[in-house]
Amino acid sequence: MHRVWFAGVLGLGLAAAACGSSDGTDFGSGATGGTGGGGGSVSQTELDIVISATDAAFPHQDQLASQTATQIRAGVRMLQLEDDQGQRFTLFDSQTPVQVSYDSGASSVLSSLKPDQVPAGHYVRARLVQDWSRFDINAVLHQDNQSLQGTLNILQVTSDGVSLDGETYDSGDFLHQFSGAGGNQEFSGVLPIPDESHTAEASAFIEDGSWVVYFPVDLTLTEGQVGRLEFRANLDHAFRWSDADGNGYVNDVYDFAPPLFYETVSQFGANRFEVIVK
Repeated sequence: MHRVWFAGVLGLGLAAAACGSSDGTDFGSGATGGTGGGGGSVSQTELDIVISATDAAFPHQDQLASQTATQIRAGVRMLQLEDDQGQRFTLFDSQTPVQVSYDSGASSVLSSLKPDQVPAGHYVRARLVQDWSRFDINAVLHQDNQSLQGTLNILQVTSDGVSLDGETYDSGDFLHQFSGAGGNQEFSGVLPIPDESHTAEASAFIEDGSWVVYFPVDLTLTEGQVGRLEFRANLDHAFRWSDADGNGYVNDVYDFAPPLFYETVSQFGANRFEVIVK
């Protein structure tokens, strides 16, 4: 395996699966509590807190190149709801991040709350602490006058002090692993995470070394409510970038030539979150 360290130039807006729309589409006041949704059993004795994903068609209008990433994983450390009085209700809190899948159809139970842990309230915003994200995209590596097609696995760390795969990372650290024609290659470095980032339906901030994403909800819970509270992310063509022209460059396949050139990424993250109550 070929390993190269360099300072990253990959511009990842909100670089995890918790972003807003890339095109400014108006979805009203935010994600709403509903009674529909996908599969999964519904508890009769507790309130299960679930993160799930779909790649159902989403109306992008920005004309960017795009892919629906695969093998999407993320490290979630906290999930909270904020009511209309500014009080927070913690749904999930862990000292270390828990891996969740954002592949279409996947669902991950973060926690199960007993009835006496669920207060009544109307909630207007969600707060998600996510420490890292990892995913695969189709890519072309340009190196030594060759254009090599393959798969690029991207690990982007967004919080400080993250332990993953036996290594310790800080915010901004990244690892890119390319596999395809020419064998396997690995590139690592540091890409500073912006102190704050905004899209149509989400805002992300660095808070005390942690990467925190806020997105709107419109959700009412009754005291002691049981069942399933699901946060469903839409990832349809959510990896979005500007295609560049060049010899051997391919449209709608991500081209990069480390360490000097990466096609500019405008979005990777959920197009929106839908909140579903069952």
